[in-house]
Amino acid sequence: MTHKLALFWTAWGVMLLLMVYRCMSEGWRGDTTLLGGAYALSLLSAWLCHRIRQRIAFGNLIVMIVYNAILSYNLAFHSRYGAGLTWWLFALLLNAVHSIALLAFIIAHTIKQEKVSD
Repeated sequence: MTHKLALFWTAWGVMLLLMVYRCMSEGWRGDTTLLGGAYALSLLSAWLCHRIRQRIAFGNLIVMIVYNAILSYNLAFHSRYGAGLTWWLFALLLNAVHSIALLAFIIAHTIKQEKVSD
C-alpha cells in the first residue's frame, strides 16, 4: 500500500468515525437517519472519486472532515433555541451538495474517458 493510499484510508476512517459518533450521539430518529444517509453518500462519493482521481478525492475528503467537524461541534454544543435545526440543515445540505458535485465530476470524467477511448 502506498503512502498516499494509506493517508486516504486513514482520513476516510476518521470521517467515518466522526459521522458515526455524530449520528449516535443524537439518537436514531428520522432526521438523524437522514443526516446519516447524507454522510454515507459523502463517503461513497469520495470512495468512487478515489477510484478515478486519488489526489482530488483526498483533497475533497480533507475538506469534508473540516466542515463536518465544525458543523458537528456546533450541532452538539450550540443547539439552544432552535439553532440545532440550523446546524443540522447546514450539515445535510453541505454533504448533499458536495456529494452531488463529486458524483457529477465522476460521471463527466467517465464520459470523457469513453469518448477518448472510442
